[in-house]
Amino acid sequence: MLTLPGKLTADTFLERYWQKQPLFMPRALPRIRPAITRNELGWLATLEDVESRLVFVDRSTHKRRYRVESGPFEPAHLQNLPKRDWTLLVHDVEKHLPAMRALFHHVPFIPQWRIDDLMVSFAAPGGGVGPHRDNYDVFLCQGTGVRNWRFTTDAITDDLEASDDLALLSEFESAADHDTNEGDVLYLPPGAAHWGTAKRACMTYSIGMRAPQVSDLSLAAGHVKDGQQFYGDADLTADESVPGYISHRAAKRALELLGLSSDRHNEAAKALGLFATQPKDWLKPDGLDETMAMDAMHRLQSGARLEVHGMALIAFDSERVYVNGSTRLLAPEDVPVVEEICTKRSLSSPASIVKPATDMLQWMLRQGAFEIPENS
Repeated sequence: MLTLPGKLTADTFLERYWQKQPLFMPRALPRIRPAITRNELGWLATLEDVESRLVFVDRSTHKRRYRVESGPFEPAHLQNLPKRDWTLLVHDVEKHLPAMRALFHHVPFIPQWRIDDLMVSFAAPGGGVGPHRDNYDVFLCQGTGVRNWRFTTDAITDDLEASDDLALLSEFESAADHDTNEGDVLYLPPGAAHWGTAKRACMTYSIGMRAPQVSDLSLAAGHVKDGQQFYGDADLTADESVPGYISHRAAKRALELLGLSSDRHNEAAKALGLFATQPKDWLKPDGLDETMAMDAMHRLQSGARLEVHGMALIAFDSERVYVNGSTRLLAPEDVPVVEEICTKRSLSSPASIVKPATDMLQWMLRQGAFEIPENS
């Protein structure tokens, strides 16, 4: 877990800072492990199913301007980039390199379903994406190199001239101005203005959160309601962070966001679970057909191990299990199996535990929850 400053505990961090105010945490991590190299990041950015961007800083005029190119990129283009003033950003790194998911273990007090992705960026000296704000919480973990961060919760005006591609803010000075070195972490709540610039070539690992808007939940809940308001959980407590579990309180917040009466709690809970596990179209894993699923089950019951697919999104609540945007009711005998899957991202339980959950596991296999076993 992050080494929180002073006498902060996970509980006091959630109470004082989560969704409320930024927190700079020097030496919160001894080092970033596992890590990724500039060349590995560049390789990811050449792949068709990887979301990547290059952001260039133009300093040729009286004020900085920012320009974006979207990947995938040709290797030669990446190899011939200038010596400074650009950033390469790659999204969903943990879905393509599942070992990188281990970085999420540094924030065990945040429910799994709230974590969206690990974005990794490499910035040449002078590189950055400009002053901006996000609509989600983020933990910015500094890898190698040095980056300067300015941040504030003050109102900063938009700058429509800074970029044709990005929604940026006016440049600002800030009392909160830090040069971050490897292992430093900056937490930012939604809406906090921030501006990062590489002082030396650097890697930054961003653990970003997901939060549905009213419109994301309304159709799934059978309640059409327009609105841009985001789900919020400033009252989050650490006991809600059971791996994979969507708490009753989370569903209640969704219910209130939708403006539904308390007797429609289950509809709000289902809508939240479907949202939390809906993958991007290009990241949805392939499921097994019925024959392959049955074969995988036989091998599991014979002592084999199933690994959760790197792109799979799995969650559960007190009533249902959710996999990659699909759902089914959760029987009592299914619960220990789902808990193990969400905790370990794998399954190798004794047959006495697995067999009662056969129907659910075959369903999960067909939804793309697991890596396709070899020789299937």
